[in-house]
Amino acid sequence: MGQSMFSREVARKLEQEINSFETCRGLSLRARDINIDRKGKEIEGVAEGEGQPNSSASAMLEFTAGSIILAREDIEEE
Repeated sequence: MGQSMFSREVARKLEQEINSFETCRGLSLRARDINIDRKGKEIEGVAEGEGQPNSSASAMLEFTAGSIILAREDIEEE
């Protein structure tokens, strides 16, 4: 997995996506979820280690690693 959102692995994975809008929207939603989760942990006093990438970079790295799949929700309902 890439260590940075600017790594070659991230760029290659993003280039393979057909619909760039859906990709961008999916990454944005995942970044928002990561940010909400981290803020919740901070409020609870369970701070995660320093040095983590920001939520946008984390979403891209998860996508590159294959731990998230960007797909339209309406496709899953059909």
